[in-house]
Amino acid sequence: MKHRSPLITLAAVALAFAIMFIVNMTVSPPGNSSTETASPPAVPATATAGSPSPTETAATSPSPEDSRFPEEIVYAGRAEDKAGAIAVAVLGDRAAAYFCDGRNIESWFRGSVKEDEISAESKAGATLEARLDGNHINGTVDLDNEKLKFEINEAKKPAGLYRAQGSETTIGWIVLEDGSQVGVQTTGAESAAAPGLNSGNPQVAVDGEKLNAAPVNGDEDL
Repeated sequence: MKHRSPLITLAAVALAFAIMFIVNMTVSPPGNSSTETASPPAVPATATAGSPSPTETAATSPSPEDSRFPEEIVYAGRAEDKAGAIAVAVLGDRAAAYFCDGRNIESWFRGSVKEDEISAESKAGATLEARLDGNHINGTVDLDNEKLKFEINEAKKPAGLYRAQGSETTIGWIVLEDGSQVGVQTTGAESAAAPGLNSGNPQVAVDGEKLNAAPVNGDEDL
């Protein structure tokens, strides 16, 4: 009986181990090696120094509503150098305004509202331009080639703009926040200081005729 040499036996064993190793590497899926390291998680980019965060930007950026007039509001105050008083009433996209000096000069305006601007004109051709600035408005009245500047705030009732219309007489009142009143009464071609107005009982008598004063809301045919 013949015996295999030790070298042949050793070579056969080594070949068997090599075949098993190759088969094992072929069957195992890639990426399952315990020596493979996991990728580090993505690190969010940091904001540039001095740049506002998204929440800060949202807090400081004005909303579209901040640059538009409220749906209904009235502003009232005195013109520059106390040359008279001005009231502006807004209702939707329409506006009505009144200027008077409390003696014998007055002018009623009708106009339109576009976002944060008001443009109005009187029947005699006087003009009023105003712009929203936070909680107040700035503007000018061009009356008889004289420009009057104004900056007026919201008029909370009973402050505001009032008007009474009779058969021959028209009266306008601007009631200010401090309770003071500025107004003019016009009958025909004659104008004079308006009588006092009681906002709790807004009725006045002129030459025996009783006139009811009503708030102007911005959409009247003045």
